Amino acid sequence: MQIGVVGVGGGGAALADALLTDGGGRGVDYVAGAVAIDTDASDLAALSRIDEDGRQLIGAVHAEGEGTAGDAALAAEIAREERPELQAAVDSIPVGRMDAAVVCAALGGGTGAGVAPALVDLLGQVTGTPVYALGVLPGVAEAGGDGAAGDAAADRPKRSAARDADGTDDPDRPDRPLASNAAGAVRALSAASDDLLLADLEVWRASGASYAAAWPRLDDAVAGRLGSLLAAGEAADPTPERVLDASELTNTLGAGGVSALGTAATAVENGRREGFVGGLIDRVSGADAPAVDEGEAVSVATNAARKAISHRVSLPSDLTSASRVAVVFHAPPAWLSRRGLERARNLIEEETGVPEIRWGDYPDPTADEFRVTVLLSGISTADRLAALGDDLDPTRLE
Repeated sequence: MQIGVVGVGGGGAALADALLTDGGGRGVDYVAGAVAIDTDASDLAALSRIDEDGRQLIGAVHAEGEGTAGDAALAAEIAREERPELQAAVDSIPVGRMDAAVVCAALGGGTGAGVAPALVDLLGQVTGTPVYALGVLPGVAEAGGDGAAGDAAADRPKRSAARDADGTDDPDRPDRPLASNAAGAVRALSAASDDLLLADLEVWRASGASYAAAWPRLDDAVAGRLGSLLAAGEAADPTPERVLDASELTNTLGAGGVSALGTAATAVENGRREGFVGGLIDRVSGADAPAVDEGEAVSVATNAARKAISHRVSLPSDLTSASRVAVVFHAPPAWLSRRGLERARNLIEEETGVPEIRWGDYPDPTADEFRVTVLLSGISTADRLAALGDDLDPTRLE
């Protein structure tokens, strides 16, 4: 599946940057184009993969290039006033090459929460493709019981005071809480997008560590999970037994509620020589990968599948509340045993209660692990959403 990516705010732009990095590292480029839109000039300057021409600073009058200080209402106002600038930014994405658009945002931040819904709406009008939102929820401690930011908050405001519409500081006006920003963004994005994929920053925060340290881990992990699903349909050599293509992913998403991503991997031997010279020798000599014991292949596949749906799913939730599931098995060809894949699929179907899951394999001679990546769609029970707002029942999100 080819996607156009729009990163909104500091957190969303960094996640979009990570998707470009992941696609480039696979040798299977699934990103048709990417842009970043932010009210903070320093966050745009910190990006490494998105071209400078694809970085759009908005809100210069109100935010002066320093961000919105967590003020989602101000960010939404900027989005309304500067819709032509948003249009110009997304026009650089080659719509004809993409199967879907993905808008990335940290939902606790002012710019992410305030601008992302407007961009989803805009893309829905101009692309003619599904538009998905990929949102990051603030961690439990940083949102706090009253939503007050803790250490290294998502898209953390760089100024302590919010700004009035005329751009002046108002010390009597409190920063917008991360929890209420996220709750409002979840409601708006659920209504505007074809599906809302969520990642909880808390999942990647090590015990006692700061949220600042969790962000790079989340970026790499979420980009890797989504990348595995998207790249599987683009890989052509070796030929997969079954392809999980754009239409299969589109049919999995959009089930109502919200979606989440899970993955797990087990190291395996691929029998290939290391390095460029080693790879050249393998190709010239026509060396075959070593045979794999069938029982071991089945064990590796089922163990990875079990962990993929139970360990660090991007949004902790009740697996049995998902209504649709898609799975990609990525491994050296010799490890993609038909019996192993069948057992792994059966396990996921039993654990989720979803019959006839969509799936594809991704044979990769260079892989040194057996990886299972799972997309859980239509999730109707997620305690983290309930913690953000009493009315954030996934079954009522449309």
